[in-house]
Amino acid sequence: MARPIITFTSDFGHADWFTGVVQGVIHGIAPDARVIEVTHEVRPGDIERAAFILEAAAPDFPADTIHLAVVDPGVGTDRRGLAVRAHGQWFVGPDNGLLEWAFHDPAYEARSLTERRWFREPVSRSFHGRDVFAPVAAHLAAGTALDAFGPRIGDPVRIAPPPPRDDDGVLRGRVMFIDRFGNALTNLREPTVRAAFPGVADDRLEVKVAGRSLRGLVRTYGDAPRGTLIALMGSKSRWSKATSPGASASASAIQ
Repeated sequence: MARPIITFTSDFGHADWFTGVVQGVIHGIAPDARVIEVTHEVRPGDIERAAFILEAAAPDFPADTIHLAVVDPGVGTDRRGLAVRAHGQWFVGPDNGLLEWAFHDPAYEARSLTERRWFREPVSRSFHGRDVFAPVAAHLAAGTALDAFGPRIGDPVRIAPPPPRDDDGVLRGRVMFIDRFGNALTNLREPTVRAAFPGVADDRLEVKVAGRSLRGLVRTYGDAPRGTLIALMGSKSRWSKATSPGASASASAIQ
């Protein structure tokens, strides 16, 4: 039997002991689990950025992976904790929009974490990553049924950004994320672009972003001179370019 996989995404950083003790709690309950750290470099409290990272990373993991995500500025308040079954995987974290991608699955099942018998006691007011979410993820890895953690809910917090829109032949989107290489990832996905401009070749598309106009998509980074601002489809089938976070992006066909 394959060892269960638990991914771990947070805004904890690596300067303190927080990520280490979370993993210690996991291994105390599910010693055979493999913990894979996706990132702990999310800006503190940046739920939207963490949700984007989880959406980008989760599909590349096998079925039944458990995704533990903790970016939780509301820790200690009455915000709910959730365990969710979706996309053939599991998601554990606060109900603050962080688990947005799980709810893209229309068949998702979400449970509010109310059964304290699965928590690490005493539960602190400031470290639910250690005391609530890590134990729940570990118990899932150990085979505990989802319905054991609490009642089913159908009203999770959502933070879905507005989708791209087709505006008189111009497809308008938004820059969602900038990675460490300077790639600005948009919400303009390849199927959306192809549907908006059927039969239009890549070199006939014009991309406008942050006041710059880029004519045509390139196939690879090496297809343009060094230092050139380019647009291309990235590994997640999103348009990628260089600009600032939150900027608008649009595409149109060159006549």
